[in-house]
Amino acid sequence: MAIEERLCHRIVAATDEHWRAHVGDRGFAELISGKEPGHRMADYVDDRTSALLKISFDTRHEGTVSGTLRKRSMGDIWIASEGVFNPINIKSGLQDMSGQPNLVSMQKLLDYLFRRWIDSYHLLIIKFSLTPEISHRVFFVDLLDWLDFVTYDAGPGQIMLREHEFYEAYAAGRQPPPKTISQKVDYLFAMFEQQLNVLFENRKRRLERQRKLLDTFHSTDFAVDQREMRFL
Repeated sequence: MAIEERLCHRIVAATDEHWRAHVGDRGFAELISGKEPGHRMADYVDDRTSALLKISFDTRHEGTVSGTLRKRSMGDIWIASEGVFNPINIKSGLQDMSGQPNLVSMQKLLDYLFRRWIDSYHLLIIKFSLTPEISHRVFFVDLLDWLDFVTYDAGPGQIMLREHEFYEAYAAGRQPPPKTISQKVDYLFAMFEQQLNVLFENRKRRLERQRKLLDTFHSTDFAVDQREMRFL
């Protein structure tokens, strides 16, 4: 089962309380000073938030059959709810920044759903503002409920969040219409299939271009010709 509502509220409250107490820490302030503070804070916020969840909730890390931790697990941490462990992906960033951050591999997410290992994929997002003083906001959602706000590129294979649209809808109090797990899986697979077809067509065009260049290459004797090049 997806994480039950009361536990979701507890996770948000614990995360919010933790960062309210620590955004003013000298170490955190120093970490986010200078260039690219969003990148500098990512691992720090991930580690601190994971540690908080381990202490406060029934959590696990995903393992392998050999008993080692699974590298690149679906979740930074897995939280128990009604007898099932649910993956949580912890993300952080600046409130005024928006883009399309990577969330999870489409193939991996579909594989876990097809195997019936999960029925949710939660994002725990901590957004920081640096002016006039350091503050934060916490968002906790099941990605499978907000699929209207994701995009997918079959090249790198990553599902990405359309941040601006997502936060705008969230701030407006929008509630995603309820969908069955089958409807969510169908939506994901349709996106996966459509973008793979686009990728295949692009690769075909690239192959044809290179084939024509190969034919041209073989049509004349080889000699280095730099007349179309520019050197500075």
